Amino acid sequence: MKNEKPWDWHSEKKEIPVKEWQERFNWVEELSVSPDGEKIAAIVNTDEAQFSVCMNGEIWEETFEKAWCPRFLPDQRLAVLAFREEEWTICVDGAFWETWFDYIWDFQFTPDGSFMGAAVQKDGRYGMAVNDTIWDSLYENISGAVLSNQGTSAAVVQVNPLGQGDIEGFSRGVFSIAVNGIAKPEKFMNIWDLSFDSKGEQIASSIRKNRVDYSISKNNQPWGKNFQFSWKPEFINKDASVIAPVRQGGKWFLFKDATPFWNKSYEQLGKLAVHGDGQKIAAVVSDVFGKWTVSENDKTWDFHCDSMISELFYSGNGDSLVAVFKNQGYWDIAVNGKPWNIKADKLWNPVVSFNNEIMATRMEKDGGFYLVVNGKVYQERFDMIFEPQISPDNDKILLKAMKNGIYLRQVLTLDKVL
Repeated sequence: MKNEKPWDWHSEKKEIPVKEWQERFNWVEELSVSPDGEKIAAIVNTDEAQFSVCMNGEIWEETFEKAWCPRFLPDQRLAVLAFREEEWTICVDGAFWETWFDYIWDFQFTPDGSFMGAAVQKDGRYGMAVNDTIWDSLYENISGAVLSNQGTSAAVVQVNPLGQGDIEGFSRGVFSIAVNGIAKPEKFMNIWDLSFDSKGEQIASSIRKNRVDYSISKNNQPWGKNFQFSWKPEFINKDASVIAPVRQGGKWFLFKDATPFWNKSYEQLGKLAVHGDGQKIAAVVSDVFGKWTVSENDKTWDFHCDSMISELFYSGNGDSLVAVFKNQGYWDIAVNGKPWNIKADKLWNPVVSFNNEIMATRMEKDGGFYLVVNGKVYQERFDMIFEPQISPDNDKILLKAMKNGIYLRQVLTLDKVL
């Protein structure tokens, strides 16, 4: 990751005309904006079967036959998945990786941008590539690719061949977990929901042992107890323990290291959120059929919704537990069990300030896009809003939006939006 320049929190407004790109190019797609709001980019078609990237009105020198998934890294560099001469690779700020693939997908990067990884296919085999280095061993199949914060890569891989209708072979187990390309010897019928520990050294997953028995695997060693099903595990207790939602006797429980952790049972339990080393643990649960809520340390919120809770996470200091939910056809946010009541048609995950007192997000409502801060809607309507940011001093909001074909980078003081 390159050194980042300080963000500009002083210029009130900057504008970049984007509508004119439609006249310069055959078509424009996949607009993307840098975290600091200084750059807006899109994949553009410049000629028949010829694509490139336009950033702030300037076109990259490099061209592609196809391109997709433009993503800005935390240090403001732009990466795209690029296709040329029948091969794919990653192109960062116009510079291609040296390694090329038959196909590439599931692009991801670490929070500091130091590592970039993706699932790849090469010569009919599958694996992962991280920072331009492909796994030494490739496999017949791959799924669930993950990248730890330290750059460790892992995925579920098929280690044994399987012919059509080979039920017995499938029952014996053909899937394993490969870490940095090295497959573990333990094989299972199915594996999903891989989860790294905080150091990127240990890995846990949900597994299917046979036709009826499911469990949790820690470092490829199954728990000694079987269940009717299981969801994604998480590490706690300085990475010494693993917790996971499991189904037993038709009910859902939270288990730790193969033993009951929470006392209550639920109609459904999944999507864990953990703060610190496990002092606070929350989960999306259903305690009444057809209704969803949140349980924190085995105590449920009074709040319920009828459709789903799509995201659940803690603020940095753990004081705020945030849920993004859908109820009666509308999207909303609840903080510590209290809904904002904004009733959005579409809603994105909020960002949280360093002092954990400000939450900002964007929503779509009645065909327009709006900035929302601490549940209050900033009344100016936009054609599109990108992820907002909050200043290090917790006193300004960086609004990144499109309006009438103009990209706006606007710094708003809190008194303007609250």
